[in-house]
Amino acid sequence: MAEAPAQGDQVQFLLADFNTRLRDIDERNRLIRERVLLIGKNLISSRQEIEDELKEIKKENREIKTDLAKIKRVSNNLLSEFNKFVKRDEIAIIERMLKDFQPLEFMRRKDVEELVQNKLKEDIKTIKPKE
Repeated sequence: MAEAPAQGDQVQFLLADFNTRLRDIDERNRLIRERVLLIGKNLISSRQEIEDELKEIKKENREIKTDLAKIKRVSNNLLSEFNKFVKRDEIAIIERMLKDFQPLEFMRRKDVEELVQNKLKEDIKTIKPKE
């Protein structure tokens, strides 16, 4: 009969040990589950941040493309306008021609008529006193 209480204590010990191990495994399982949930939340927030950054980068990329297109248009316009400008050689030729003609010494028809009238008046005045 002494064996029955010893065997009962042994069974009791094994059940307590099994119960302790089962609680430890449950605790580990709970901790792992919490960690998995935390990792999932972090993954979702990281993914959201990356998507937001990607949207911002795409928006900036579109703006850069439009700016680049504007710059190309302006540079093409400038290049087409450069052909219309006068070259230095042409300016030098025109400058020599203007020096030869001296357009500032030319007179208008009105100026010539006034000059002739003034000269005639002076001649008339000089002729009258001699008589």
